Amino acid sequence: MSHNAWQNAHTLYENDTCAQALGIDIIEMDDGYAVVTMTITPQMLNGHKTCHGGQLFSLADTAFAYACNSQG
Repeated sequence: MSHNAWQNAHTLYENDTCAQALGIDIIEMDDGYAVVTMTITPQMLNGHKTCHGGQLFSLADTAFAYACNSQG
């Protein structure tokens, strides 16, 4: 596990108001690797009462961004 990856993620997260607002948490970090989670709330559901695709895309996009920026 890279300490720098965690440090870079922490720095990015401090300014990532979108991830914070969505309740996204960083679970694992390493160089080029990120695992994030998000609790689905009732406000994130679509008309079928399943998670809206845009919310899921935001989760995936956040994980990708953190993995891509893990090495600074």
